[in-house]
Amino acid sequence: MTDQNGKPVQGAVIEFTGVDVDPLRNHEKQIAVMDQVNKRFVPELLVINANDDVNFPNSDNIRHHVYSFSPAKPFELKLYSGQPKAPLLFDKPGIVVLGCNIHDSMVGYIYVAESEYAEITNEKGLVSVNPSVRYQGIRVWHPNQSSGHMTINRFRRDNLKPSHENKQVLTIELSLQPPEPRDTFQNVFKHDQ
Repeated sequence: MTDQNGKPVQGAVIEFTGVDVDPLRNHEKQIAVMDQVNKRFVPELLVINANDDVNFPNSDNIRHHVYSFSPAKPFELKLYSGQPKAPLLFDKPGIVVLGCNIHDSMVGYIYVAESEYAEITNEKGLVSVNPSVRYQGIRVWHPNQSSGHMTINRFRRDNLKPSHENKQVLTIELSLQPPEPRDTFQNVFKHDQ
């Protein structure tokens, strides 16, 4: 994954679609964790599968009020510290933008994948996929993409270009824009409506 300037894109979600079922891969329902540490969501980006649960512990010594207006999972966890009563079920695929009603600088993302094959690119802009896995397409998402933070880009495998250095590496270019300032959570949600 590279940006419009040819630089590696870290923190992009790559989801493989139309995957032939891998009999060795057995997805069990997970309880993922989106913690709150130093007035930040940790991790800032969490990738889960549809029908997984997410727990939202508050590891800060102050209270937070976590919520989302995103169509994939609107919810509100009113002002709390410690551990909420129960994890939340994320049953619809899509992008969930998180915020805190008390601290506008807190913005986080949950990518709810339809496929069990979804990874986040590393600092070199790479994800690895077992060569025996057959897939037809790829969904790509990044919070700073020029097409908007709620857009999931789709590519057919046939249309991806092999890298010049290594023909087994397929290259995707994603146009990025500078990130929003940290105190603009309300502006992020204006784009959802």
